[in-house]
Amino acid sequence: MTRSLGKPRSDLIDLLKSRVGQMVARRIDEAYGVTPSPEERRRLQRRAARMVALVREMNRDQLEACDPELDRFFAAMPFGDAIAVAIEIEFKWPHHIDTLPEASRRLNLVRKAGQYATLLSEEKIASIFERVSRMERR
Repeated sequence: MTRSLGKPRSDLIDLLKSRVGQMVARRIDEAYGVTPSPEERRRLQRRAARMVALVREMNRDQLEACDPELDRFFAAMPFGDAIAVAIEIEFKWPHHIDTLPEASRRLNLVRKAGQYATLLSEEKIASIFERVSRMERR
């Protein structure tokens, strides 16, 4: 069985792994009201690791057949913890992650931040997130 069904988008993978991608993922999680405790975070990370292993073993038909389950997974998991699964799906079947509505919504936010990152430094983006958080608390 082949590892990949096309050429993965290295720019997307690099963005998801970057500091900016991690900051945006945390901000998305905060916006969704997800702030797990350290114990809960470890449990979620174990779930994500199991899902990565499952995706890694799937072929194209299996991956496509479980789209509803993958979409529910992305809806239920904090995006910061689900990034590893998104990356594995991109490695396995490039662009398929965009067909999962919940994952696609969150990836679009990360992509938009990546566009801003080309204009601003990571520190400025972090400062913007901090200011937005303060304004939202008022």
